[in-house]
Amino acid sequence: MKKYSKNVEWVRVFLGVFLILYALNKFFHFFPSGYGQMPKEAEEFLDSTLLFLPFLYIFEIIIGLFLVFNKWPAAIYVVLFPLTVSFLIFSFTNRDFGDMWPALLVAILNITMLYSERGKYKPMFQ
Repeated sequence: MKKYSKNVEWVRVFLGVFLILYALNKFFHFFPSGYGQMPKEAEEFLDSTLLFLPFLYIFEIIIGLFLVFNKWPAAIYVVLFPLTVSFLIFSFTNRDFGDMWPALLVAILNITMLYSERGKYKPMFQ
């Protein structure tokens, strides 16, 4: 059981660091990134949310810090889940499957961590 909890700890920290680096990259551009070729509707959507995106990235940094410092991880996974779903939906509608790996990685890690904390969510469903 000790080894499992150590693996869960590493996945939690990795998810937190990934979210922090991904969001910081949107501000400082230290890794090459982009949204790839997009349909016109996706471009219009991004243009309409342009003022909101910095707040989203700041929120991702805060979530990542909570995960790295192990503050309320079970609650943070629930808060992160709607963002994860919206990242996946945007990536699928963007139709650029080569550039959707960050969304898939966050989704897989978030679902894994939700599953690892499943005992804490049982009272919500009774």
